[in-house]
Amino acid sequence: MRNVKTGLTLLALGLFVSVQAQASGFAVPTSVVGLSEAGATVADASPVSSFATNPAGMVFFPGTRASLDVLASESRYKKDGVGASNNLLIMPNLFVTHRFDDLPLAAGLGITSPYGIKATWPVGSLSAEQTQPYKNDLRIIDINPGVAYLILPNLSIGAGLDYYQSLSTTFGPHSGNGGGVGGNVGLFYTTETFNAGLSYRSTANVGSDIRLPSQVQAGIRYRFTPAFATELDVDWNDWSNTRLPGYGNLGWKSALAYRLGLSYHFSQFLALRGGLAHEDSPTDGSSIQAAAPAPSSNLVSFGLGIGLGHWQYDLGASYALSGSATSYAQPFPGSYKASTFNFGAAISRHF
Repeated sequence: MRNVKTGLTLLALGLFVSVQAQASGFAVPTSVVGLSEAGATVADASPVSSFATNPAGMVFFPGTRASLDVLASESRYKKDGVGASNNLLIMPNLFVTHRFDDLPLAAGLGITSPYGIKATWPVGSLSAEQTQPYKNDLRIIDINPGVAYLILPNLSIGAGLDYYQSLSTTFGPHSGNGGGVGGNVGLFYTTETFNAGLSYRSTANVGSDIRLPSQVQAGIRYRFTPAFATELDVDWNDWSNTRLPGYGNLGWKSALAYRLGLSYHFSQFLALRGGLAHEDSPTDGSSIQAAAPAPSSNLVSFGLGIGLGHWQYDLGASYALSGSATSYAQPFPGSYKASTFNFGAAISRHF
C-alpha cells in the first residue's frame, strides 16, 4: 500500500506541477503513448509505437502487434508581439511489429510524420519590407523498416532504415519536394524491474534544400511495483547543420532535452500516464528564428490508456510554452516566442 501511495503521489506531481513547455526545433510527436509521457519511451518497449524511438525493444514481445496513432499539433509563434496565423497539423502514424516464433528475431515497419511546420507570418510582421504573407509549410514522412535480434536473454540490438519524403515544402517564395535516406540503431536491456534503452538516428538530406538533425536518446525505466513505473530520458539533438528552403543553414547548434515519464496501471483495463520535459534551445542571437522559433522550453503531458482484450485505446495531450529568444540574424531579426498544443488518439492490437 505504501508503494501504491508513493506512486500516486509521484504521478500527481508529474501531472499537475506548473511548468513552461516544449517548442524547440520542428520535430513533432509520432506516438500517443510517447506524447503522454513527455517523450520518455526509449526504454519502454510495451507500446508498439516505441518502435520509432528504439527498434531493439520489439523482440521481447511475441506475435504480431499493430498500432495507428493520429496526432495533431498547433504551434503559436510570435515575433515582437505579433503572431503568425497557424493551421492545425494532422499527423497519422502506423506501426507494425512481428516476433518470429522459432528465431530470436523480430521485424517491424513504421510510417511516421516526424517533422512538420505550418504557420503563416502576416504582412509586415517579419519586417517593414514584407509586402506579402510569408508561409512556412513543411511536412515530412519517414518510412522506417527495421529488425531486432536477441543477443542475450535480456539484451537486444536493433537497426532500421529511414526513407524520408517531403510531402509539402513551402517557405515564402521557395518550394520543392524530395527524398532522402538515413538510418537508426538501438540497444535494449530488461529485467523484472529495470529497463535501459539507447538509440541513435542519423542525419539525412531530404532533396537538395532540407537537412534533418541527428539524435541520440538514452533512458532508464524503473518499475516500483507491477503497476507503477517511471522513466528518465536524456536526448541529444544535433541541429548544427540543419537546413530549410529559403533560409539555408539555420545557424542552430546541438541541444539537450530531459524527459520524465510516469505511468500507473490501476488494472489491466486502465492506465494513467503523465510527464515533464525540458528542452534546451538550439539557437542563439545569430540563429534564424523565423522558420520555426525555438527558444528553450519545458513540457507537461497527460494520457489515458484503456485495454479491452487484444485491443488497446490511448489518448494523450501536452502543452508547451517557451521563453523568449532574440535573433539578430537577417533578414528577420527580432524577439520570438512559441507555444505548442499537441493531442492524439491511438488504437492498437495484439494478434
